[in-house]
Amino acid sequence: MRVALFGGSFDPPHRGHVALARLARERFALDRILVAPVGAQPLKPDAASASFKDRLAMTRLAFDGEPAVEISLLDAPNADGLSNYTVDTVEALRRHLGPQDALFCILGADSLLNIRKWRRPADLLLACDFLAGARPGFDLDKATASLPQKLEARPLPAGIPATRLLELTARDDRRSRLYLLTDLNEDISASEIRAALRGGQGAEKVLDREVLEYIRAHRLYQHL
Repeated sequence: MRVALFGGSFDPPHRGHVALARLARERFALDRILVAPVGAQPLKPDAASASFKDRLAMTRLAFDGEPAVEISLLDAPNADGLSNYTVDTVEALRRHLGPQDALFCILGADSLLNIRKWRRPADLLLACDFLAGARPGFDLDKATASLPQKLEARPLPAGIPATRLLELTARDDRRSRLYLLTDLNEDISASEIRAALRGGQGAEKVLDREVLEYIRAHRLYQHL
């Protein structure tokens, strides 16, 4: 089985998130995509504007009907209130999968550029293969420069259209692959979403109708 973890704040979930999941599923023949809203984002401790309950509900609406997608509580708030770390989630998921299962982690290119700030970034990148969605023209050199210094990154032929590949190698010879999907045309940032919500215009272009209705019904992001 080919399984992918797609974590994030999803504050709110938007069409770019759905487009990335769909692109990853189609290009890598994924059997399951576990979309997991994060309980407490360690790099943005005060950034989440909506509660976990609301973000989870909106994520269910945004991905409703998407093939192979399952909304997951893997990254739900910890009982002790501590931050969630992706490396812990990936390692826990790996322990529940069989040795024959292939595990991927999906993320956006902007997150990849900040990967050094994540907890145990080298161990995280070696724990599974990564699928990073990027706008057309994204600079692969920027992605390479953002990787932990403990890792050697070697470009390889991907053999897949609109996809670039880096093989990551550690000093102890652990290896993984980082695939850059270079044709994500709906890579939308949460800041763009909030700008649309503030102005009251353009939100329909970046948010699913049901998500936008949920936001308005629950009066979310009123302080923006």
